[in-house]
Amino acid sequence: MGTVAEFIKRIKQREGFKFDGQVAEILDVDSRQLATYKSRNSLPNKYQEWYCSKYDVKLKDFHEDIEIVNKNINIEKEDSVMDARYIIDLQKEKIEHQQAEINRLNNIVHKQKETKNKPAFHFKTKVVFDPKTKMFGKNKVTGDTSMTGYTREFLSNLKNEEWSAMYHPESLQQLMSSIPDEVPDHTHNKWKNILWKAKNGTYRVYNIESYHDKKEGIVRAYYYWVNGDIEGQS
Repeated sequence: MGTVAEFIKRIKQREGFKFDGQVAEILDVDSRQLATYKSRNSLPNKYQEWYCSKYDVKLKDFHEDIEIVNKNINIEKEDSVMDARYIIDLQKEKIEHQQAEINRLNNIVHKQKETKNKPAFHFKTKVVFDPKTKMFGKNKVTGDTSMTGYTREFLSNLKNEEWSAMYHPESLQQLMSSIPDEVPDHTHNKWKNILWKAKNGTYRVYNIESYHDKKEGIVRAYYYWVNGDIEGQS
């Protein structure tokens, strides 16, 4: 994808954003930090992984994602006389390249339309975390929480033990076991098929992705609701 500026531009195109600050928000990074990445033209690999996961792009295709291939064909002249057949062949080749590019972009646009209304995540939590005690504190929930049956305000006011009690015991064990004895400065975790109980008593299935910055003392977690709930597990 080339430069960090191009990376930011691609996200703007996909999301319909106008400002870098909007990109910073979806990347969950401070605007000033994003500006630093841009000025230095250096971006941590985790953002490439995030981009590929979010937009379903394979890492090997990352640098070519939605970039129009520019085929410049130079026509050489000899004594100011051009061979007509040579020009026709060049134009034919150029048209074939353009048609292939149009077909490629049409496939991408079609795929984007299919996923346009699907959110990057369903809801997000931003919770204070003390790495010494491994205890969670004040929480803020944003996004679409309709699949839980609860309002954002209700979830934001839950105590840590109340939130944890909603996990299926095996899912809670899976989450808690991932917290190391010595918490590193930066942590990025992913869990699949985590069960969390909705208001109606059934479990909803989520894929969860979290980021922790030890200095900031904050854990940001993104809950992706998996289609096909597991019913009857109360």
